[in-house]
Amino acid sequence: MYPVLFQIAGFQIRTYSLMLLLAFVVGIILLWLILKRRTLIDPAVVSDFAFWVIIGVVVGARLAYVLMHWPKFAENPAAIFKIWEGGAVYYGGFILALAAGLIYLRVKKIPVLPLLDAIAPVIALCEGIGRIGCFLNGCCFGQPTDVCGVTFPADSFASSIFGPGHSIWPTQLFQSGGGVLLFVILFLLMRLVRLRKGQLFAIFLAGFGAFRFGVNLLRYYEDTLNLWTNQWIAIGLVIVGVGLAIYFGRTQEKVPTPQWIAAERKKMAEARRKKEQGRSKKSKKSKKASRRR
Repeated sequence: MYPVLFQIAGFQIRTYSLMLLLAFVVGIILLWLILKRRTLIDPAVVSDFAFWVIIGVVVGARLAYVLMHWPKFAENPAAIFKIWEGGAVYYGGFILALAAGLIYLRVKKIPVLPLLDAIAPVIALCEGIGRIGCFLNGCCFGQPTDVCGVTFPADSFASSIFGPGHSIWPTQLFQSGGGVLLFVILFLLMRLVRLRKGQLFAIFLAGFGAFRFGVNLLRYYEDTLNLWTNQWIAIGLVIVGVGLAIYFGRTQEKVPTPQWIAAERKKMAEARRKKEQGRSKKSKKSKKASRRR
């Protein structure tokens, strides 16, 4: 457990926040590369898309936490906005970020399924990186165990629940490892199998829901309501993911090969070059005409 990395003039640089930042940066770079090599979507949309997704993550995660712990905030509503004090629910951030991203794609008329397929392995990898921050922060810990437990410091939240000599499941690392494993699976499927459009994202939903359901069985929750709220969401993700995989398999065409994408991008670049040359020639002609006048 290492919640604070260092301090600058009394301002704390928290390890959890740093890992989230690292996850976002790595995610943006990876999404840019996938869009460029695997789709015909302009990679320049990544910055605007990421902005709205990040807003959705922050607002959704905090809103879900507030709703699930409303008695804590009812007497002091101003504490809702003190996100630096901690308190976020992953599912809330995921759902609102997905909604914000879909709205952005619709408004900008960007193909939805190719981008969802591109972002599926990105989300999985970001989960793997971000959950390391949870471990270092000492949150999202597991139930007591004698098998392969860890012990957090005496001043940690885990010690206040189970005592300073506790041994608990490192569920944060399980979730981190699950995210990395899911990323590897999705990345290999993207490279080796020609799935139908949308199927990769559907597989992500089902896989993420499945491993979250398993980890939740080992994780500590303050009450059974929070546990089963998360479990039902996990089950819902599996059902939706399997259903969408079947539906897209019957209704969508196969994703194009990287070779086809490269050839099409080359044609598009050549068409833009010719268009710019045509504009340049017209500009020169108009300038000559104006001089003669």
